[in-house]
Amino acid sequence: MTGNLDTLRKAGVLSTRKLATQITGFLIGAALLAWCIHTAVQGGDWSRIKEASPWLIAGLAACSIVSLATNGAMFWLFIRPVRPVGFRAMQWLNLVAGLLNFLPVRVGMVARVAYHLKVDRMPLLLLGGWFAAITYVLAMAIGVCVLATLVRPEMDWIWIALIAGMLLLGGGLTRTMMLLPFVVRHGRGMDRMLSDRRTLWGGIVLRLVDISAYLGRMACAAAILGLNLPWSDIMILAIMALAFSVNPLGRFGFREWALTIVATRLIAADMTEAEIQATSAQLALIDSAGEAIVAIPAGAIALFWYVRQWRAAPPLTVRDATAAPAAPHTDDRGADPPVDRDP
Repeated sequence: MTGNLDTLRKAGVLSTRKLATQITGFLIGAALLAWCIHTAVQGGDWSRIKEASPWLIAGLAACSIVSLATNGAMFWLFIRPVRPVGFRAMQWLNLVAGLLNFLPVRVGMVARVAYHLKVDRMPLLLLGGWFAAITYVLAMAIGVCVLATLVRPEMDWIWIALIAGMLLLGGGLTRTMMLLPFVVRHGRGMDRMLSDRRTLWGGIVLRLVDISAYLGRMACAAAILGLNLPWSDIMILAIMALAFSVNPLGRFGFREWALTIVATRLIAADMTEAEIQATSAQLALIDSAGEAIVAIPAGAIALFWYVRQWRAAPPLTVRDATAAPAAPHTDDRGADPPVDRDP
């Protein structure tokens, strides 16, 4: 185990500089979360939360389950054009990452990278291209949803048409861009992922499902507090939650703080400024709690799978971690390479 950790440090995954940055981010996030909790406790009305409908609590959990499953499916889908992996393995790994992301220094991301390096023997350059492709589609989907909501606050067929049109345009331009010679030379696998029709359009659809899950969870949280927010405001809050979940410094505290600040400006109720801020903090905490009640127990179970896979894999070397991504390959019949079976 010590040798593997030393290899990760030499490969740059656990460098001292990165750890220092992450620890600083965790301390800032902890302070922000403490402020949110203090704000919610001091001025919030907790009677609605105590009397919350079981159906709304179930809705929080259901949306979190959909989001976790969708993200696992996205990681599986995006890597298929380059290096197919098992679908169930990606679901288990995503549960582990979801749990560890509640800890400091983005342990979830480190655990994900370490797994792919040691168990799947994927080099860091390929992992960088893989994660970049997923982030690219995330940014495109978020940007399209925000722009459509700003142009058309009512979530009707025109709003849906705006999103569909912009995504079709963005997806088409993306495929064209990924086929450019310069991008192909330096894409590190990202070009093969985003030029593949099934991967690109399937990834966009899965990301829209994920955004819908965030939207549903935020709607349940608002309903628990008795907030009559328009769907456009709920969409903005859901997008904020999703965007800050992938914050490079960690989701811990930053997401709750951002939601509190934005919700304070969106809530228009017959309350004092302090009460609005306290209610906004409660909204942010309920949304995070709705994710935690699923991610923490499911991730704890998945940890047993992770440890078993880690121990069964051969030791990691710096050469394995820093190798160049393999070139595209097919079998003798010109077919795609076989999909790795789930362990």
